[in-house]
Amino acid sequence: MNKHTLASLAATAVLLVIVLGSLLVVNWHAGDISQIGTEEVAGALFDDYGIAFLVIGLVMFTAMLGGVFLAKEDEK
Repeated sequence: MNKHTLASLAATAVLLVIVLGSLLVVNWHAGDISQIGTEEVAGALFDDYGIAFLVIGLVMFTAMLGGVFLAKEDEK
């Protein structure tokens, strides 16, 4: 195994622990169906589910960087 493989495995393990930890910590209470506005949605995203929202953003950013890295052509 080279350094890149070990680093990618370590990063994957850390992200997996963060994602699973945030999913287990959040209290996923079910609510009734009602009309809500953008203020309530923003409040729920950033107050109640802020950590999960940030972790998902980091995972999406990492996936984007990985896609750019894979799409990059090799110089010869």
